[in-house]
Amino acid sequence: MTPSWQSTTTVSAHFLHGMLHFVRTRHGDARVAQVLASAAIPESLLQQPDARLTRQQYVALYRTVAATLDDEMLGLWSRPIRTGTLKYLMLSLLDAPTVLVALNRFVRFWNLLLDDYRLHISTKNNLVRLALVERIPGTQAKPLGHELMMKLIHGIASWLLGREIGLHCVAFSFAKPRHVADYAVLYPGEVRFNAEATSIHFAYQDCAETYKREKHELWAFLKRAPEDWTFSALHRASIAARARGHLEQNLAQPETIQHLAQALHTSVRTLNRRFAEEGTHFQAVKDGLRRDIAVHRLTNSNTSVATLAFELGFADATGFCRAFKHWTGSSPSDYRKDTRQGE
Repeated sequence: MTPSWQSTTTVSAHFLHGMLHFVRTRHGDARVAQVLASAAIPESLLQQPDARLTRQQYVALYRTVAATLDDEMLGLWSRPIRTGTLKYLMLSLLDAPTVLVALNRFVRFWNLLLDDYRLHISTKNNLVRLALVERIPGTQAKPLGHELMMKLIHGIASWLLGREIGLHCVAFSFAKPRHVADYAVLYPGEVRFNAEATSIHFAYQDCAETYKREKHELWAFLKRAPEDWTFSALHRASIAARARGHLEQNLAQPETIQHLAQALHTSVRTLNRRFAEEGTHFQAVKDGLRRDIAVHRLTNSNTSVATLAFELGFADATGFCRAFKHWTGSSPSDYRKDTRQGE
């Protein structure tokens, strides 16, 4: 049985290189090799610009880098965010009466820690906006740092409520990156680039909700970190996520956007508009799901290429191999060989 798409989600090698940057800068290539080995990631992936990290590899790498640097935000901010910071931040939120109060506490907490940026929260037109504002004009944005901060805000707010909060939009102060397709899975709402400031926007009605979370639930959340705040373990609200969920159940069938519209009880026009708001389109979502499942199976099973091609809805192995090389830069056989070195 094919695993749920939530467990087979993959992310771009951008995250691999971004997480390793400060390990290499501060400790050298030998430590990078040790970190990769600890996270069960072959060094060969560093040479593949279109390689993908599985969810499990991402989480293991994040934890290993954080431990190596003693920095829960991976060296991406002006000062280290020492191990244990997230725990005390989360403890300060447990007794907040509403999500909005929790977000205000989140802002004050981070503003005690950051020198290069400050967080600013505001409410306008029934939206709550949290923005990263430069303390010194001209501060160069580290895209991964901004991506992770927006995910942390969204992930914590969603965890507090026990459901994934949809986003009005998330905006980034840098240009659209090469790995933009990942954003449709990571951020359930419209994504913008080249903004004046990196920011995330929630509906006020979501932020006004009350919640109740216990310490034992928090310990479980922290034990799984960063998995739950990066990859929501709750209901995915984005149209891309709903589409992936439907397509996974029909992978071997020639699914079209018309089939998807019928299954989701909407029109093709509405689907296309909502995909565009999330910065993607139907074929990209379908290909992304097939790519992620292929990467997961090639990394974690001995399923033959021919069998995998059939299960993913390809007419033959040749078509699958062509598509996989387009997605990752490698053939399925080479990708399996590279990702399973040292087993």
